[in-house]
Amino acid sequence: MAINEQNVRDENLQILRFVAAALVLVTHITFYIHDRINLGSGVWHGGESGVPIFFVISGFVMYLSGQKLSKNADGAKRFLRRRIARVFPLYWLITTLKVTIALIIPALILHNRPDLLSVIGSYVLFPMLNAVGEVRPIHGVAWTLLHEMLFYYVFALSLFLRQPTFVFTSLIIVGMSVIGLFVRAESALAQVCFNTINLMFVSGMALALGYSKGFRLPKGLALTLLGLGLAILLIPYVRDLRHYFVGDFHVEGVMIVAALLSIKMSIFPNFKKLLVQLGDSSYSLYMIHPILAPAICVILLKFYIQSAYLILPIAFVSCVCIAHFVYRYIETPLNTRMRNFLEKIFTSDTPIHIANKKLP
Repeated sequence: MAINEQNVRDENLQILRFVAAALVLVTHITFYIHDRINLGSGVWHGGESGVPIFFVISGFVMYLSGQKLSKNADGAKRFLRRRIARVFPLYWLITTLKVTIALIIPALILHNRPDLLSVIGSYVLFPMLNAVGEVRPIHGVAWTLLHEMLFYYVFALSLFLRQPTFVFTSLIIVGMSVIGLFVRAESALAQVCFNTINLMFVSGMALALGYSKGFRLPKGLALTLLGLGLAILLIPYVRDLRHYFVGDFHVEGVMIVAALLSIKMSIFPNFKKLLVQLGDSSYSLYMIHPILAPAICVILLKFYIQSAYLILPIAFVSCVCIAHFVYRYIETPLNTRMRNFLEKIFTSDTPIHIANKKLP
């Protein structure tokens, strides 16, 4: 049977979504262990590369989906409706939970305690400085959504103006990054706009542009790039070399995504299927783990379990399993209702029923 190349691509990207979320999860669990159980326990920073990988994937997927909308007069509105329906429902739920916890049991929130303005800014995902001068919403990990939404707004503007999405969006994002080299970012908005991490979206779009034109890496080169990307991610010395040569540009994220777009993984089909399913729930995992993982660490401490080697796998597996439940029974229904609601409000067409349709 011939292998559908688009299915291979989509499966690999879904697996990579889970890997990226899992990397962030591992880093944060080591931080929670250090912060709440054992100050002598080290924090693994390699998982921080999970966020740039997310951004590269986002740039890739948005470019391809944008190509389908660029010929539609309502392309920009359709694009934003889908993005809002994908990002906000679960985020609003988690933010509300976080604010409620902070109000009822403030001792549980060790960092980023809310005030009225920060709560409002958090709900609309407008960049604001918190009490310690960081650009973070109430739900801390949602700082990444500030960059995602910036990218979405610029991309939607290119659709609205009927401009080539790659050229227009890249010029805006690269231009803001260049300005940031010469202008000190004082405000929270400027810090988000001028941050070079936004270049990861451009990298993802560039990969999508090449992919859409039929470009594929030779298998040997793809495996080499994958190995180099993993080395940067896993080995601190190699990561330091990356920082020395390219600064804060997370080239490992580009390498890993580019490699997996050109590699067909046909071994262990059942395990691959499981990873694809976990990739579907990667957003839920990313959103809920900052609440779940610390709670699990504290509960395990109550049972006198203090070893990081025990806490890490227990917290990891627990978060992954609960996140998949949240994806199926909370995130997906919320997204469906939000998308249908937006369809009813902003279009006169018959609302589209999407109960069984996944949002990209």
